[in-house]
Amino acid sequence: MKHKRVTDVMTREVVTVSTTTTFRDVVRTLRDHGISGAPVLDADGHVTGIVSEADLLGRQARTGGAALGWIRHLLSRSAFARSGVARTAADLMNTPVVTVSATDRLTSAAATLARHDVKRAPVLDARGELVGIVSRKDILSVYLRPDEELAAEIRIEILTRAMCIPHDAVSVEVADGVVTVAGEVERQSMVEIVSVLIEGVDGVVAVHNRLTARTDDTHLPPPVPDNVGVFYSFTHPRPGTNPGGG
Repeated sequence: MKHKRVTDVMTREVVTVSTTTTFRDVVRTLRDHGISGAPVLDADGHVTGIVSEADLLGRQARTGGAALGWIRHLLSRSAFARSGVARTAADLMNTPVVTVSATDRLTSAAATLARHDVKRAPVLDARGELVGIVSRKDILSVYLRPDEELAAEIRIEILTRAMCIPHDAVSVEVADGVVTVAGEVERQSMVEIVSVLIEGVDGVVAVHNRLTARTDDTHLPPPVPDNVGVFYSFTHPRPGTNPGGG
């Protein structure tokens, strides 16, 4: 089962500023590109921070579109613009910068953004070079996968290849990302496994498992591991035997 990675959803054309970019030019860059933040690069082209509308307007101005409106208003005020000339992106940016890898799974990237409470993160390759930027919106786009695509992946990758369940034994229905599976499988232990695997499919919102089983194997002891020799026999004696020999 192939999971989407950050590289699959990130924005590759990244608008950046340098550490020496002036306050006014940072504001202009965000306005002209219709973005709310940009990575800050040092003299060697490495990401050293990120600057956002909130950094420009202060902690009291975290209102998204309203903040951008304030930026447009402030740009028209020459006195304010002149007062910002001496300040640079290096003075304003957030550091250390939170980054993700291009090869990270979307679940990992989502956890990183949530843990650090950031809306976006620069994406780095294996050499530490900037290759994109990913936002919460990008990560959430995985939930827009067509229902037919989700159903096909579940049937082929999970039921057929992973679980070896005959294609006519289980039905799969998907509506708005909610998966319903129904039918009969060989063992009860397979029922929960199917749910876990389906929940791991990119884009699945929820799973309704209506599977039944021909055999209830949940009360059986676990299988004996291979190649454990006398130690396993001693710690897991068969009924009626005395492993201690006394």
